[in-house]
Amino acid sequence: MNDKRIELKYQLDSSLALKVKQWAREHLTADPNCESGDSYDVNSLYLDTPQLDLFHQTGSIGRRKYRVRRYGCESKLWLESKSKKKNEVQKTRCVGSEDEVMNTLFELGRSTAENHGAAAAKPLFGDWFRKQAIKKQLQPTTQIHYRRFARMGSELGQNMRLTIDSQLHASPATGWNVASETADSDRTQRVKATGLEILELKFHRFMPHRFKVLLREFPIPLTGFSKYRAAVRCWNLDQPVPVFDSAIELPTEWTWNTESLSYA
Repeated sequence: MNDKRIELKYQLDSSLALKVKQWAREHLTADPNCESGDSYDVNSLYLDTPQLDLFHQTGSIGRRKYRVRRYGCESKLWLESKSKKKNEVQKTRCVGSEDEVMNTLFELGRSTAENHGAAAAKPLFGDWFRKQAIKKQLQPTTQIHYRRFARMGSELGQNMRLTIDSQLHASPATGWNVASETADSDRTQRVKATGLEILELKFHRFMPHRFKVLLREFPIPLTGFSKYRAAVRCWNLDQPVPVFDSAIELPTEWTWNTESLSYA
């Protein structure tokens, strides 16, 4: 599944996050993927090169994220790749059973260890993910865990989504294991990555009117924040670098009531 959209990020303290959540409950409907209410848990295993090219945003390798994701305690796993340029996001993902995905990851680990990109004996689920990971020499680096509040709606023919990620924690990668939120899950290695909450506004072509109303009511500066880079810093995997970028000044040509951001 391929998807293109615009994603805008904002950092909120807990007090402001509560107010934005209440606003969202009044203006948007709950995401049907929520386990109960309007929130769910997310666990993601991020891949990077031994040189941490993704962390350092080095060249073409550092511009696309590869991760394995589990929602809550589901047995299904998602293979995802994601790139972002000037707030425009392109994501490719597929979902399969845990056995299917683990077979793919086992083959990836074996191919990487043998230092060759030979094809598997037979096509595997998520072969596109495996081939890119082998080509780029990606390996498990860190896991990220958080609680996601999610509301959604539609306006003038386009879908819109608001999410707020809180309780952001990081833990070391333990092979290809992807954490789950079952009662017996081991959480002892998780450390807090930030005390702030991350608001994301997601839409496809132009800024929805309801999001304009939100930003007028709560004048929050647009920022850049990387969950992955914050997680790497938690475990001192590399020298500290800023993960809270300065406020982003939008180009003057961005006019939210036009179709200027339409995708090809």
